[in-house]
Amino acid sequence: MSLEAMETLAAAEETVRRMRSDAAAAAKQSIADAREAGERLIADAVKKSAEEIEALARQSDEKAKADALELASSNENRKAVMRAKAESKAQQAVDLIVERIVNS
Repeated sequence: MSLEAMETLAAAEETVRRMRSDAAAAAKQSIADAREAGERLIADAVKKSAEEIEALARQSDEKAKADALELASSNENRKAVMRAKAESKAQQAVDLIVERIVNS
């Protein structure tokens, strides 16, 4: 084999080594970029989920407060009705007692 052929072969081998090295570096960079993009997507999804959970918790709290106010109002109405009935019954009892005392 001539010297020129050996030099050409050595240059070709060096070119192949450089191409492999460049391809490996490009592959590593692609993997790193993909991993970074995936981590960003995960972080964004976690952030969005946290915001949605916070919004749902706020809505739940607001609904619970509204329900509690409605229940309190309903209980006040029931209490007023019961008080009116009790006062009516008390007046009837007083009238009955007075009638019995007067008639005895």
